[in-house]
Amino acid sequence: MTTNSRSSALLTFLTVEKTEDGEGYIGALMVTDDHGFPLEFRATTPVRPTAVQKVLYGATLETYVGVELCGRKLLQECQRKAPIVLVPNATLLNLHSSSALVLTIRRAGEAIKIETEPDGSPTTVEGRLASGSFQPVVYDARVSTDEMREALPLLERCFREFDLVETFERIRNALKVLAQEDSQYR
Repeated sequence: MTTNSRSSALLTFLTVEKTEDGEGYIGALMVTDDHGFPLEFRATTPVRPTAVQKVLYGATLETYVGVELCGRKLLQECQRKAPIVLVPNATLLNLHSSSALVLTIRRAGEAIKIETEPDGSPTTVEGRLASGSFQPVVYDARVSTDEMREALPLLERCFREFDLVETFERIRNALKVLAQEDSQYR
């Protein structure tokens, strides 16, 4: 689904959720403009690992499914390319690409620190955004501090307009509607 918008600033929100029965995973992506209006939405069909795959992948299963089977596919098929991809958990940070920064975003709740490497090489950068209108959020990224400095103005501008974390809830609700309307998504 795509809609028209005159806004040029885009953010991509990507999540991987368990299916209704808990036996599979569905990846979903939504691109928004800088006001939080959806411009594009995509979802994978459920990925249902076999019992053998669950044993073989062990603790890496969710990362493999999320990054390799759902996330990369969704980003490749996405028509609107955004400079920032927001994800709800650190397992999806492995989606990093040359064309977009991937950051986790979540509600604030603890002290935040910014870690940098002396040589400026990519590292985990943590920070906090406050908008005055929404509960503050925390972000994490495996990028250089220079890349993060470039991305922050867009994130801050968008966060003044809409609740970044709430967008993941909209995606989850859309997946629930898909599951109600189409048994393939259960």
